[in-house]
Amino acid sequence: MQGGEHHISFSLHNPEITPKDSIYQGGQILKKSICLIVASMMLFSFLLIAPVSLATEMAVVDRTSPMKLDGMGAYSYEPNSVKVLGKPVKPPAPVADKWALIIGVADYEGTGSDLWHPDEDAKEMYSELTTQQGYAKANVKLITNRGATASAILAGIDWLVSNEKATSEVVFFYSGHGSRVPDSDNWDSDVESDGHDEMIVTYDFYGLSDGLLKQRFAAIESAKFALMFGSCHSGGMFDDNDDLQKSGRVIASACKADQYGWDYLSLGNTLWGYYFVDDALLDNRAGSIEAAHAYACSRVVAMQPDSQPQISDGIAGDFVI
Repeated sequence: MQGGEHHISFSLHNPEITPKDSIYQGGQILKKSICLIVASMMLFSFLLIAPVSLATEMAVVDRTSPMKLDGMGAYSYEPNSVKVLGKPVKPPAPVADKWALIIGVADYEGTGSDLWHPDEDAKEMYSELTTQQGYAKANVKLITNRGATASAILAGIDWLVSNEKATSEVVFFYSGHGSRVPDSDNWDSDVESDGHDEMIVTYDFYGLSDGLLKQRFAAIESAKFALMFGSCHSGGMFDDNDDLQKSGRVIASACKADQYGWDYLSLGNTLWGYYFVDDALLDNRAGSIEAAHAYACSRVVAMQPDSQPQISDGIAGDFVI
């Protein structure tokens, strides 16, 4: 921010999932309890609330430094207050062979794990696809907040798989809490080189692990499949050679496997979502997933150095969007 402005933000911190109730085995998801570390508050001349980490590594109760900021320092946004009064761009005609599942969870079950803007990230991605990229609204399933239960998300993935084909363009987008748990907790059957499984967290606190998502998306035939994860530890979705990455897929994440993503109240989006979705794609500063990643990466790191967006690109050329 500039001058005397202050960021009001929360750390979307890892609602830690523990195998209290049961575990994932044999392709089934069983509920696990999650506890969320609430960001500490520092009182200066203005109230500064630590950015909310989009993650779930809450086992670091003593590591308060990732959850507190002494100030955002000097940072200038690119001017975006002037628009040319030219001829409006006509939206492209809908294309029948484009399919997308978009998920954003800010309002979690109860109140202790609520975030601010992941649902806004999702709504803006929906707008990008349906108003600027020729995705028919009937071909885009948007699931937010209370609707984003484990069963609804898995049903959405099944819907996506059942409709797409080899010639389709396919998008999967998620913004919300992410989690990271030891391999020894047996959330899935794969063995990670870093000893951890990463996952997205549903409204009703189920963890959908990278191994489970890999299994569910194995049936995708499309040679043009984009997956985007705006959550803590989201780089863990492709930190091993046998995770979600595959030829014909591009995967973008808000941070590395061992890092947090962040939600800033003042931005109207999560930090990554603001630069990747809103500023880059929706405002037409980038014309592809790869370009949006390049645009967002340096800007996210400038504001949150320990949150570094990642990309895995298995597509020849760019995924134009």
